[in-house]
Amino acid sequence: MTDIIYPTLDLFLYDLRNALGEGRDEFQKNRDFFLKKLPEEIHEVLFQKDTNFEDEYVELLTKPNIFKFSSNSKSDPFEGYYYPVRLSDTYGLLLQCSVNNQTEAQPAKCFKELKAEIEQRLNGQTATIGQTWMVSGWLPHPEAKTPEDIAKDCYKALMPGSKWEQDIEGQGQFLDATIFELSRYRLVMKEGTTSQTSIQNIQENQHVIIIIYPDEATARESARFYADWMRLFSYRHKILWAYGQSRFLKQTIKNYFTAIEEDRQSINPNQSKYREFEKFRKTLIGVQDALNHYTIELNKLDFQGRTIDINLSNYKKRLERIEKKAKIEKKAKTELNFLEEFAKLVEEKYQHQITKDLENLERGMRLLENTMTAVRNRVEVDKAERDRNFQDTVAVIAVGWSVGSFVASLRDLGKAKDDPVRLMLSNSPLVPKAWIEPAIPLMYTLGVAIAAAALTWLVRQLWSRSR
Repeated sequence: MTDIIYPTLDLFLYDLRNALGEGRDEFQKNRDFFLKKLPEEIHEVLFQKDTNFEDEYVELLTKPNIFKFSSNSKSDPFEGYYYPVRLSDTYGLLLQCSVNNQTEAQPAKCFKELKAEIEQRLNGQTATIGQTWMVSGWLPHPEAKTPEDIAKDCYKALMPGSKWEQDIEGQGQFLDATIFELSRYRLVMKEGTTSQTSIQNIQENQHVIIIIYPDEATARESARFYADWMRLFSYRHKILWAYGQSRFLKQTIKNYFTAIEEDRQSINPNQSKYREFEKFRKTLIGVQDALNHYTIELNKLDFQGRTIDINLSNYKKRLERIEKKAKIEKKAKTELNFLEEFAKLVEEKYQHQITKDLENLERGMRLLENTMTAVRNRVEVDKAERDRNFQDTVAVIAVGWSVGSFVASLRDLGKAKDDPVRLMLSNSPLVPKAWIEPAIPLMYTLGVAIAAAALTWLVRQLWSRSR
């Protein structure tokens, strides 16, 4: 049997406090979501210290800064506490649960019960950014199994169905204790996703730290590092959260690109079915709106890249500080190089991917803008030509009507009995005799106007061609 003394399970959980562009309503909604993970007894006092615009690390509870709890299981009683903090634009929560027995060794499978206890106290709520499980305890004497064997059994109890060989990222030393990191990260966002409901719909992010201490004294010494772990894990999860957001933004931008390209092809001025200018103009306005959204989402993508840059820098600095602090406070072996592998992965994959995406999508935006500018110019030319043709038509009609009116005003026009217009109207059974006299000038006016307009139009065409 694999045993461990004082098995302790810590959950480091992170929720979004406020994001760029969110208003007061969204901010309050984020607070309410965080509150659901905590006991009602501390709801009223939780945010009394959360008043500054920007605070790097604020303990939200005071005197004491934790809220303890205890419960009973089938065997030994559980004990634990809540430790909520604010980390700039993020809320962090450390929820610890342990078997209240520091003398007798417990089976590694008890971590399944500890996890169930923590999840029950979270009221079914999940993290909006990410979470890390930390498993710890110290070795019984004499040691029956190696720290790695104990860690494997603890991981199996905590994450049933997971495979140690696939998830192990590395191991090292922390205050003479053996420390292991296991993680599983992959994107689960479906193709064609158009709305984001939670980070769990975009990515799977499982992170576990296991620390097997050599004795009780070392385990107690490690308690000084909880605030450091809280910060370190927050930087890690904000990096992965920002990368997940970047994947959603990339797909959104690609959807805009596809829609714009389809509209661009549909409004080709050479296609006769789209010759109606007003319909043409409305389509162009819709495309311009889509381009504006494209630009906004592209800026958001760039923002997520910068979020990764900042948190990666903070991750590296905090890791260095933990190692330095461990070596100063206790002359014990501390080797956390394996945690640096995450930083290398971020640099080589996540940052590189976002940089390339930005370059490609910006190039695509310029291509769309150039194309739409060309199409818009053609629309303006078409509009100007329509306006000019309309003006020419009005001018031709005006010339014709002026000439016709002048001819109709001539004295004795149509007075002769053998006048062809008078004869035509007199012989027509459809024209009453009373209408003949007033109709004669009108007929001359229309006839001459049409002839004059036609002649004017012909002269303008011949002149235009000769130029």
